[in-house]
Amino acid sequence: ACSGELEQHTERRGVIYSPSWPSNYPPAINCSWYIQGDHGDMITISFKNFDLEDSQKCAVDWLMIGPSSKREEYKVCGSSIPPSFISARDHVWIFFHSDASSSGQAQGFRLSYIRGKIGQSACQSDEFHCANGKCIPSTWKCNSMDECGDNSDEKNCTVPPTDPPSSMCPSGMFQCSTGHSTKCLLNELRCNSVKDCGDGSDEDNCPDLSCGKRLGNFYGSFASPDLFRADHSRSDLRCTWYVDTQDNRHVLLQLDLQLGYNDYVKVYDGIGERGDKLMQTFSHHNNRHSVSVESSKGQLTVSYHARSKSTGHGFNATYQVKGYCLPWEHPCGSDEECFTDKQHCDGWWHCPNGKDEENCPACQKNEYPCEGNSGLCYSILDRCNNQKNCPDGSDEKNCFTCQPGNFHCGTNLCIFETWRCDGQEDCQDGSDERNCLVIVPRKVITAALIGSLVCGLLLVIALGCAFKLYSLRTREYR
Repeated sequence: ACSGELEQHTERRGVIYSPSWPSNYPPAINCSWYIQGDHGDMITISFKNFDLEDSQKCAVDWLMIGPSSKREEYKVCGSSIPPSFISARDHVWIFFHSDASSSGQAQGFRLSYIRGKIGQSACQSDEFHCANGKCIPSTWKCNSMDECGDNSDEKNCTVPPTDPPSSMCPSGMFQCSTGHSTKCLLNELRCNSVKDCGDGSDEDNCPDLSCGKRLGNFYGSFASPDLFRADHSRSDLRCTWYVDTQDNRHVLLQLDLQLGYNDYVKVYDGIGERGDKLMQTFSHHNNRHSVSVESSKGQLTVSYHARSKSTGHGFNATYQVKGYCLPWEHPCGSDEECFTDKQHCDGWWHCPNGKDEENCPACQKNEYPCEGNSGLCYSILDRCNNQKNCPDGSDEKNCFTCQPGNFHCGTNLCIFETWRCDGQEDCQDGSDERNCLVIVPRKVITAALIGSLVCGLLLVIALGCAFKLYSLRTREYR
């Protein structure tokens, strides 16, 4: 696209990026794309990110799209999300230009497009059906942009349109929250006491990053000092937090970990780092999912150790008295657990009754989604029965109970009941071989029985052979 040749797109839906995305685009470059639809198609373009160097009449850097149905040309720059573009024909050309005098400090753009005809009777499951019969991605509904062309995608919105979420930025970056700006910055620039976003939103709602503290509220949050930026020149980091809610009810602690290879977090029951009170030790192996720990009373201790030159970013933690949900959480129902909007329909059961995985768009009633946005679902009878129905086995993970005929391991996994007390550890924690009443393992008994049968069979064969030989010898003497 930027080598002097026109990059052509014929797919029904697609995404186009500026050069070097998500890094800043270089100066003195020209790029061109061409989207070709079928006869009678209309092509709609919507921007997800947009950050070009601003100038009067877009004289320095600019993006141009055509042919336009309006008299004025569609030429844009700056850092505000441009309006959606709806083509007048079955094709669209896109030109991007950065001047030699460009500063090279702007990130560029990311747009998505869809092509199709007006008057369609139905759309795909992940699409919204406009009043004029046009199909657009469901994510475009209620985004303050008229992609339908008749504004039907902006009607009956249950909540006011909000700014695009931070997920529009690639991993390792966050998004400034000014208006419709989608400028992305490195995570290291957040909460560094310098306002890098124009509105200073990168310094808002920063967690407590002190290295250890005493916390006394019945709910709160804290984070390790290296959460947003790693200081590779420092020595080993050792921090301890003491949580005392002044309440006898249990404390629920949730950790989102980004630990380095040799880093670890230890959680103790009560105040103090006593070995007999150690509840759990977390390492980089626990980085994938949020982890939770529950104390026996209203106190716990969190100890964090990070090696010098660690590539990790520590952790972010929230805690609360059990039975109390934070303002941004939802109760699990009959349980004393809670879940967030982010945890809803993520394929991982956070509630023992699975309420956080109910009523998901990709699944039918009484079905639960597999992890990873695969679009696959399973029934309650297929959960925790030691038979994987999801490609990643997420229907067998974090089991609070097991289906009949299965044994519940201490690690929240299920195995067949017949595997219990068979002399072989099938649970990761070996809980299937504890408190066994059978002294001799079943496998040994089975092997002994089979051996006895084989020996008996051989004895019968031997006696038969001896009897046959005796008969032959008797005939010879007659």
